[in-house]
This record gives sequence, structure tokens and C-alpha cells, in this order.
Amino acid sequence: MLRRIVVLAVLLSTSYAQTRWKQVETLHFDWAGPGQTATFILEKTQQSDDPGDFTRLRIRTPGHREFVLTDSDGLVNFRKEVCSFKADFCSKKNLVATDHVLLLPVAGRIILFVFGWAYASSPGSFHAIALDEGGMPFELLSLEEFDFVDFIEVDSDRTPAIAGKKCLSQEWGHDFLTYDPYSVYLLPKSQSGKATYSLELSKQYNLKHYYGWAGPNCSEDYAVVLHPPGRKKPIIMKSKDAEKLFEKK
Repeated sequence: MLRRIVVLAVLLSTSYAQTRWKQVETLHFDWAGPGQTATFILEKTQQSDDPGDFTRLRIRTPGHREFVLTDSDGLVNFRKEVCSFKADFCSKKNLVATDHVLLLPVAGRIILFVFGWAYASSPGSFHAIALDEGGMPFELLSLEEFDFVDFIEVDSDRTPAIAGKKCLSQEWGHDFLTYDPYSVYLLPKSQSGKATYSLELSKQYNLKHYYGWAGPNCSEDYAVVLHPPGRKKPIIMKSKDAEKLFEKK
């Protein structure tokens, strides 16, 4: 049995090593400043059934080892797949001439954004890549499912943050929506720090931009009642209680 496992491991290793990639696009940008050209290589395997427009991003920066991001669920042309929903960030000017990745100046640094393939009612992955203090690319924020909405500024010092949703709302019942709140991630003040989720800022953002607040997690146990009897504004309540509002007496 042990021998079979070892043989299988060798075969899998060999198969991975023999994976053939084809380039989708190659881009160049002076990411760390004049003369510090970074090369972005977008690739996918030669299999025709790969999801998305590409599945691997390689970044070469002067004096550093190659950074590699692989997303087997597929990465996409954000202009086509994400901006069709009129996200606010889509109006910002991309620093590179492509619609596959988005390079933007944010609070004094330049961040690369990569978007994943969405499946049914689930948003795609979200990757924000920045340069650390030494000029090496690293993932500032990486989420398996995240519908990026836009940048916001918080606190008196206008600290930048990223707002979006981990779930997409589904309609059901009497004009009900599943409860799918926004999440807010603070960008670090340190060049090498990572973005962190803020519960308090998420609550504040939802109270201002959503239907209310019932905690940080997406849940089908709660419903957004768009047209509650006797009320003008939508409310959030337990799904079982929302159903009772429309029971015939």
C-alpha cells in the first residue's frame, strides 16, 4: 500500500511539473519608481476547459524572486465580468493598458488588483497585491469570495479601506433578500503590513449604506424585508418572523 502511495505521489509531481502554460498577456510598469520595471505575465494552462481568462499571474521585479499567484477557479477580465455591474472603482484610470488586471494609486502606494471568476450566487476571488518596503510583491489582501465595491476613507486621518461583500444577495419569499452585509478592510499604515477586517467600521458602513446591521456574517437565517407591512423602509429580521408578517389571518 505504501509503495502505491509513493508511486502516485511521484506521478502527481511529474504531472504538475509537465503542466504547459500559454501566455495570455505580458505587461510592463515601473512599479517601484523610474527604471524599476516590473513584468506581469498572465498565463493559463493549455487545457481548453480552464475557467476564466487566465489562472496564473507571475510578477518579476528587479532584484527579487518571482512572485506567483495561481487561482485554479479562474481569473477574469474585470472590465467585462466585474464592471458590467457598475462598480465605482471601474471609473478610475488603470495605470496599465489592459482589462485583465487593475493597477491603481491608493494612499501613496500603487496596488495591483486581480479578480476571480464568479460562480452562480458566489462572488469571485479578490487579490490585492502591493510592494513591501524592499520592493517585493506580496498579497495585501486575498479572499476566496469578495465582491469589491470601492475604496473608502475612515477616521479623521482619512485612512483608506476596502469595502465589498463576501456573498451576493438572493431573492425569495415576499420580496425578501438574504442578509449579506458589507465588509470593510483597513489598509495598513506599514508598507509591509496586511489589510485587516474591521468589525466596527463594517457595522458603521452597513448602517449607512445597507438596510441595517445583524452581525458580520452572511446568513439565510435573517431576511431583508423590502416591503414590510405598515412600514416605508426595509427592515432586517429573523427569516421565520418575516414569513409570519405575510401569513394570512
